[in-house]
Amino acid sequence: MNRAKIQEYIDQREDQRVNLYHYEEQTGEEFLLNGHQYKLLKNYRDGFNGEELAKRFSNVLNKYDYIVGDWGYDQLRLKGFYDPDNPLFRPEQGVATIEDYLYEDCNFGCSYFIVQNCDVRLPKRRTRRRRKGHTPVIKERRRRVHQPEPRKRHHQTAKRVKVGNHQQKFVIHQRVKRSQNEK
Repeated sequence: MNRAKIQEYIDQREDQRVNLYHYEEQTGEEFLLNGHQYKLLKNYRDGFNGEELAKRFSNVLNKYDYIVGDWGYDQLRLKGFYDPDNPLFRPEQGVATIEDYLYEDCNFGCSYFIVQNCDVRLPKRRTRRRRKGHTPVIKERRRRVHQPEPRKRHHQTAKRVKVGNHQQKFVIHQRVKRSQNEK
């Protein structure tokens, strides 16, 4: 795939996302993104641009308490962080790691912004529901057949069969009883 084709796909994706999210400024530091309340906490080197945030935003970011947006090579990158009170909190994605993220993962001296999510929406846990009129499927456990170990099985024979280059399997057959006359 050449660069022109990749750029064409990128342009198509951007055209699809243009009107997906709507940015609406309220006061100096508060704004709405699709009716969802956010507050701008830090705007380093004028890194905040509401229209660009709306273009890059995704529903996945609704579960985070803080969203950091940083600019590199004219691209906005968004990353979410949790408050310690959030049930999804993990120490590596906590608020305390925002500064580490800015120093280690962002371009040196890049412009960035930090936004606080005022109305965190946790993802719903999916549970399997029974459909009306649908009887539940009963799963049976297979019982282990109590058989003596292979060496003591006088009524069975085992043959080694090659399947591939270095693979093999064993096939167990019932022994055919021979009459006294055939021996």
